Amino acid sequence: MSGVPASPHASGVILALPQLAAFTAPWRATSYAPGHPSMPVERRFPPHVTLLTPFAEADDQQALGRLRRVAERHRPFDLSFSRAQQFGPGGAVWLAPEPHDLVRTLMCQVIEAFPEYPPYEGLHPEPVPHLTVTTVGEADTLAQVDAALQQVGPIRTHVSELGVWQRDCDDVWALIASVPLGPQPR
Repeated sequence: MSGVPASPHASGVILALPQLAAFTAPWRATSYAPGHPSMPVERRFPPHVTLLTPFAEADDQQALGRLRRVAERHRPFDLSFSRAQQFGPGGAVWLAPEPHDLVRTLMCQVIEAFPEYPPYEGLHPEPVPHLTVTTVGEADTLAQVDAALQQVGPIRTHVSELGVWQRDCDDVWALIASVPLGPQPR
């Protein structure tokens, strides 16, 4: 039966950016999500920008149709990351996607299309588009990430689809559906 996944944050709509793993791996390989101390985030899912979590179950074709309608309004685009930020002292260190307004608009449209799935179950009703580098930043982590960004210059990638990902019983996330950006032939 379709509907809300049984456990919180068991699915989500993301911009998967596996090509950024070479940059993020030094931190993501030693970072653990709260409540999941046995596996580093690097092994659980690729670098990404979350648009909405939780999301519908894999067999919910109506939800995928609604997601397609949102995706059709956006052409594929290039993203760059040139600055790191942190959610409060000791919080997650993250990269800010640019152009921010484009990603924020896409995120807001996905959220608006699925009012039955409040972002992060209502914990963060107005989420900030970001790519998590580490879930818990020690005092010098932000400086390390910033220095690495300055050394390599902005990191860039291309986005052409929205991915629907779901967590499996091993706590690893897998792509279960993808929706291309831009108008599609009928």
